[in-house]
Amino acid sequence: MAEITNLNDFFILHPMYHRSLAELMGVSTSAVDKWSNGDRRVNQRTLKELNRLHIFLNTNPQVRNKYVKLTQCAI
Repeated sequence: MAEITNLNDFFILHPMYHRSLAELMGVSTSAVDKWSNGDRRVNQRTLKELNRLHIFLNTNPQVRNKYVKLTQCAI
């Protein structure tokens, strides 16, 4: 399983709204917005939590499906 090294890695593997990640991590949506915009750096503790959450979502598909954005491709 790939290690999450930044917020973008997490969003590539688990595309979700900032408010969904904030809820899962117990932080404000504003904090996730600032990490995403580069206004605030993601520290080691946050990276550790993102990796824990990555493993949790991969081993609990019913929870993952609740939070991950699913889109249909137009063909």
